[in-house]
Amino acid sequence: MITPDPLEALKEAFQSDDGFLVELRCFARWNKAAFARLVAAMQHYLQSAEPGEHVERWIAEGFWMHDAMVRELSRSTTRSAAEQVYYDAAYQRLGELAGWFFTGQSPWQDGAPSFAA
Repeated sequence: MITPDPLEALKEAFQSDDGFLVELRCFARWNKAAFARLVAAMQHYLQSAEPGEHVERWIAEGFWMHDAMVRELSRSTTRSAAEQVYYDAAYQRLGELAGWFFTGQSPWQDGAPSFAA
């Protein structure tokens, strides 16, 4: 469940002991539900952020790290072509969210569509 406060939800998604990146890095396990929570928290934060607002370093690092590391950490997994479609969409979503964070421009007209697990 996503915490109602966008900043707290993001902190929970980035820094929790059972977060998506921790599972992927430590156990080489892609948790689809945790990934969906992660991207929802990232999107919720971006939609609520005020332009020009001070951004703490951990937030920028979180957007950068997830975009930069997830593809690399999950690279060695063998997948069917159908499964690869999901992973490619997941990598693309992280890139789009990171781009939105760093440029301030949403790649979607009416907000990002949800990401299904």
